[in-house]
Amino acid sequence: MEAPECLIDFQSTFLKITLLPNHSLVHDAVKYSLGSRSSMEPVWRLIKSCNWNIQHIIQGLEEMDFSSNVRDNSLLKAHTDLSVRKYFSRERCLVAPGSLGLLEPLMAVPDIWSAYHLAQMITHGQYKDLRNEKKLLQGASPYAGLEAPDSSEIILILLDPVEQCIGQKIDGRLHIFRGKQPFISLIPELDWPKPRLKKSAS
Repeated sequence: MEAPECLIDFQSTFLKITLLPNHSLVHDAVKYSLGSRSSMEPVWRLIKSCNWNIQHIIQGLEEMDFSSNVRDNSLLKAHTDLSVRKYFSRERCLVAPGSLGLLEPLMAVPDIWSAYHLAQMITHGQYKDLRNEKKLLQGASPYAGLEAPDSSEIILILLDPVEQCIGQKIDGRLHIFRGKQPFISLIPELDWPKPRLKKSAS
């Protein structure tokens, strides 16, 4: 089992573990707080009993039933002076580093066009006929049009959780929304992208 991406921090006598959303840019991160008000010793004993293995600790936390007494769970049976709390992080812009790494090409039309799927498609140029869907300023010529943003700018917008981007098919085109407003539209072409030629050293 692969350990999820997470942030680890000590605050006073408590260990804070934040599980970052995996391939999701809109969900809140789950956070755990473990410790004792009186001393750091209880949480250190827990860490040592898990052989300093963060995956073991996270697995034990995820298996806990927080609807009942958490001390009934196996992870804490030997640690009676340790308290555990589970809640959602207030930092809505937390993104797993894996979501910012290399994106694989999109090989099938998803049921829901999430920001992650859109970023995959844009990154690998699997689209055509990109248009800017922002409304023209009042008084501007209806033939002036608006230049579409470049792919790098689009990807940065898609990977920003605050933007809450999502795609929706309308009249044969895929419209990409920032919140409730469309900002671009395109036609997906989900062919396997052609390999990019390396530039020869001059």
